[in-house]
Amino acid sequence: MKSKLIIGLLFIYNSITAQVAENATAILTDKLEEQFQEFQRLSDQFNDDLAKIKESIILKTAKKHSFSALGGYTENGFSILGSYNFYNSSKLSRLNNFIELSILASYIKEDQSNYEIPIQNYTFNAGYFTRIPMLSGTLQEVTTTIGLGGLIGYESINSDNQDLPNGALILDESKFIYGGFVGMNVDIFISDHFDLTAKSNLYYHPNSDIGQTKIFIGAGIKYSILKN
Repeated sequence: MKSKLIIGLLFIYNSITAQVAENATAILTDKLEEQFQEFQRLSDQFNDDLAKIKESIILKTAKKHSFSALGGYTENGFSILGSYNFYNSSKLSRLNNFIELSILASYIKEDQSNYEIPIQNYTFNAGYFTRIPMLSGTLQEVTTTIGLGGLIGYESINSDNQDLPNGALILDESKFIYGGFVGMNVDIFISDHFDLTAKSNLYYHPNSDIGQTKIFIGAGIKYSILKN
């Protein structure tokens, strides 16, 4: 009789203990879940606040117009490039996209009949450039853009003189040229209004007599007028 009573009491004790442990586990699980949800809420709020801060910084320094001057290398010579950029979008994802109008002056010397022939190319270029996110900084400390466009200009060979001092005759003629270009820009932030800028352009002139493709690689300074 006593043994049955003891077994019964042990059973009741074990049942109560198991129930208490189950309740404690449930309470602890609920607490942990509440803390995790609170942590997730704080994390989401932090990310939202950080995104708003980044957006505010980007919008504060958003460009409206910019002007740049560059000098650099072209095959067998050097070039000077002046450009104007118009940033035509107010959307955050396209703030750094722009329409570019530029003038390129190239000064080249070609060897012919043991004589260096001076050649000048002057072209007006118009194109559209778009930002490459994977090659740009999140706060615009570095901005990389690529673009393409068309061009028209004039190619002067030996100052329009076909006779060389040694008596040789230049068969190629000075003429108006046309074509297109592709390019890449990299802007490095200095201040709200100034950037260091580097550019690499490949120009194509299908009707040129001295070579249909020309490359320009240069660097310079960019001044910007902000939207705000």
